[in-house]
Amino acid sequence: MKKNVLLGIMIVMGVWCLLYVGIKIDMWRLGYDMEDLVTQRTLLKKRQEMLHVRLSELTDPQRIARRAHDELGLIVPQEGQVVMISLDTNSSSEADAGSPAQLVQKISDSLWGLP
Repeated sequence: MKKNVLLGIMIVMGVWCLLYVGIKIDMWRLGYDMEDLVTQRTLLKKRQEMLHVRLSELTDPQRIARRAHDELGLIVPQEGQVVMISLDTNSSSEADAGSPAQLVQKISDSLWGLP
């Protein structure tokens, strides 16, 4: 009888030790995984900051204007070079039927009507 009780206690102790070791191994593994994730998070934050700086550089209006001038040869329009066209549909006189504004209005209406 004492042998059975002793054997039972040893089996319970053995199972408990196996569970304890298994849990400890899982905790160590999760700790290493957590360290890897923290390192990855730090690297991603640094990359995000670098990308924000790059975005600021690329969207700088002075840089865009300089590149437009240097690479594309674009210049700031002089007074009188820009013509504003109103798309006001209230003026529907027959004399204006061939005006640029009416032509633009017809084209835009036809584009919106496409399937």
